[in-house]
Amino acid sequence: MSRVTENSSQTTINYAVGKVKGKVEDLQLKGSTLKRLMKPSDDPIGNVDLLSIRSQNIDSAQYMRNAGFAQTQLSYTENVLDGISEIINKAKELAIGQASSIYAPEVRQGVAKEIHQLRQQLLSMANKRVGNRYIFAGQKVLTRPFDQNGKFQGDTNRINVEINKDLYLPINIHGQELFFSSAKKPVEKSDVDLTPPDLGISPEIDIMRKPASVEEVPMSMFDELRGLENALITDNPQIIQNLLERLDDSLDRIVAVRTRIGALMNTITNSETNIEKDKVANETQKSKIEDADVAELFGELHKEQNVLKATYKASSNLMNTSLMDFLR
Repeated sequence: MSRVTENSSQTTINYAVGKVKGKVEDLQLKGSTLKRLMKPSDDPIGNVDLLSIRSQNIDSAQYMRNAGFAQTQLSYTENVLDGISEIINKAKELAIGQASSIYAPEVRQGVAKEIHQLRQQLLSMANKRVGNRYIFAGQKVLTRPFDQNGKFQGDTNRINVEINKDLYLPINIHGQELFFSSAKKPVEKSDVDLTPPDLGISPEIDIMRKPASVEEVPMSMFDELRGLENALITDNPQIIQNLLERLDDSLDRIVAVRTRIGALMNTITNSETNIEKDKVANETQKSKIEDADVAELFGELHKEQNVLKATYKASSNLMNTSLMDFLR
């Protein structure tokens, strides 16, 4: 026959009281936060889903920051393109006025000075920056894209930004595609041709200099304005007339680039809308997993508090029982 000692009874009472107190404290903590999950053991599967949702929300916040950066870059580029369009339109307007032979050379000299100023303004626009980043330099954002002669010094690489899951958007327009046309301008050059020695030609005439040849290089907006300025200075209306088509091509190229920027900005707006929708859906799912049923929670809390009171009362009666009570 086993003997129940005072120590074993006290241990049992402490265990029972501690267990009930633990439940009450846990329910009180959940009641203060209105959260059903306070630790992973409350719902292991639900906790995994919660971690996934939180990770998606963190990613979405970064995507929104990326989208904001892309929108700033494209909006600033759009404003610069508007200024460039005004410059080329003004140059075309002057060229149309001077394309006929009714103006005296002195008048064209004055217009040539205005074209020179337009070319300087165009060069300033081509070297615009957002912060310390040149917008037309490709990925060489810290390199000035155009020198004083209009020579392109950047590269033709794209800057891609991830604005949503696996959705990368090019946010830059490099100077090569905007300022240079597919048309070519002729440039004279001389070359040296080495005649192969196995043709039996004497060494004295091995090296033969070719006559000047023509090399074609892309024509830029700067070349067009420089050509217009020179034509005005030399009083050559024929060249001015020929440049009108070039100026129209430049304007068409600006319109095409602005259209592409508009499409990119629409993509950014749609992406931001989708991210906001996903965020609302994630918050709804998170609430279903994490939030407690208030009525059920406080009903359980009230029940456990009554159990704790009953445990305290039973423990008090047992601990106050002495040996004389058993001998009566």
